[in-house]
Amino acid sequence: MSRYYFPLSLEDVEDTDGYSPGGFHPVHLGDVYDDRYKIIHKLGSGGYSTTWLARDALAARYVALKINKASENESGAELSTHKRLVSIEFEHPGRAHVRSLLASFTITGPNGTEGPDRSAYCQKVAQALGFLHLNKIGHGDLTIPNILVKLQPMDGLTEEEIYERFGAPRKEILLTASKQAPGESAPRYIVEAAKVPAAQYLQDIFLIDLGVSFSFEDPPKAEDIGVPFMYRAPETMFDSKYDQCSDIWALGCILFEIRAGTPIFSRFMGTKEEIIRQLVQTKGKLPDAWWSRWDARLSYFDEGGEPLLSGPNGEAMANEYPLCEMIADIGEEDGAVGIDEERNEELRASQSIFEVPGTKVPEEEAVMLKDLLSKILQWNPRARLTAEQILQHPWLSSS
Repeated sequence: MSRYYFPLSLEDVEDTDGYSPGGFHPVHLGDVYDDRYKIIHKLGSGGYSTTWLARDALAARYVALKINKASENESGAELSTHKRLVSIEFEHPGRAHVRSLLASFTITGPNGTEGPDRSAYCQKVAQALGFLHLNKIGHGDLTIPNILVKLQPMDGLTEEEIYERFGAPRKEILLTASKQAPGESAPRYIVEAAKVPAAQYLQDIFLIDLGVSFSFEDPPKAEDIGVPFMYRAPETMFDSKYDQCSDIWALGCILFEIRAGTPIFSRFMGTKEEIIRQLVQTKGKLPDAWWSRWDARLSYFDEGGEPLLSGPNGEAMANEYPLCEMIADIGEEDGAVGIDEERNEELRASQSIFEVPGTKVPEEEAVMLKDLLSKILQWNPRARLTAEQILQHPWLSSS
């Protein structure tokens, strides 16, 4: 499919071809919504929405303003799930870590109406998912971008002080593929998401974005789930099934990423075939029912699941990379920040905000982390630990 907009050099931005009828709402820095929320910076984006740091003029505070695609407003899944959660009366430690809405309102636009202890953060994510699952609710889009990190209070900061902490917004003019200015359906420029500030500014963590959440009794089809392949459980790719057990697989990926600062399954290519190859490199041969249906298997492995030695110079087409080696490598590639600012940005982007760069995993912890991830990342969905069992595992319960 040809692209309508000219490719950008910015990295952390939404798919600009989503600026079309039914798609993203065009947002500009300084825009004011609902007569009170002034856009200050961009926090991130996903397949269904963009999220912005906004100043609430009435309450004198900063808020996260999530603006859905126009087509996403029609389902109302997120609003209905939030209302359901509010009606739940009993207490649960995970309740405090499922972020509730402050308010919601409708925007009419051209495209339609629409320093911390990393163990504690991992525990809170697991508690939040456990709370949802205990109430028979699946999240459906469990990824690092949907883990909201609460910063220390900023309401007293000026806009200039916000930019000192987050950096000034980076933006780039948006052009069509023919290098023409876009029409009213798209913004004049695209804004890159702010970099997460240093760990000393972090205060808490929340699970957000219930836009594709589901009831256990009515799980979605995998093709209706927008989870990137790097967080996708294998059954979603081979059997088109997604349920609460698929959430658990994604949670395992998140726990590793919080601890390591890098994804457990790389997003370098991010394609389905690339992620499946990495799964086999880490866990070994797929179950027979899936193995025989993976058409690309013989490009990397023999029928026994061993890497092929058929590269141009006789090198392996894939490399075994088991969990124990992944964990041992945490901190190895953090590098040292130097005078090359471009390289510094690359290093910061690949480092965990929860650890000092270069931090290695102690041997005793490595054993526990491998045991936990091995019990989460099971081929058989029903063999995976539940969220409550994960919370009882020594890697979390002993922290």
